[in-house]
Amino acid sequence: CFFGGFLIDKVLGVRLGSIVFGCFVLGGQILFAAGALTNTFWMMCVARFIFGIGGESLCVAQNAYGVKWFSGRALNMVFGLQLSFSRVGSTVNMNVMQPFYAYLNKSFDGYQCLGLALFLGVGMCVFSMICAFILAFLDKRADRILKRGKLGGGDEEEIHIKDVKDFPLSFWLISVICV
Repeated sequence: CFFGGFLIDKVLGVRLGSIVFGCFVLGGQILFAAGALTNTFWMMCVARFIFGIGGESLCVAQNAYGVKWFSGRALNMVFGLQLSFSRVGSTVNMNVMQPFYAYLNKSFDGYQCLGLALFLGVGMCVFSMICAFILAFLDKRADRILKRGKLGGGDEEEIHIKDVKDFPLSFWLISVICV
């Protein structure tokens, strides 16, 4: 998350960052499903690493969009909704994948059935990428219409990795609480 946030702030920007990290998620899911389909455990492990890099950094981009588009009390509600949707997605996945696997298991056996079932996740990642492109388009359009900067203002301070050492104690306490 830390390096993903830094890349979004300094190099990629939120629009390109969400697309790049979405590609990591999609690529990781494709490799994971392919690894299951071919019964290649090491490929599945590498794929989960790639997926994780993209997924956590994509959450940072999602929060950056939230901060850019909302402010004040609405921001708390937006963060709550983002978290709620991720939990709903996990619940839907848990409740859909087992019956889908059971359905496929009538025609396929073992690891091949698992690999094919995991390609349903690839479809969801493709849908997510389509949403990322649409959101990037809408965000660019909003920037043009509202004449706003990258994160809504023009007086943003320069960010450096070494600034982490200057974060206040309250930040570190909140970080420990969230672990």
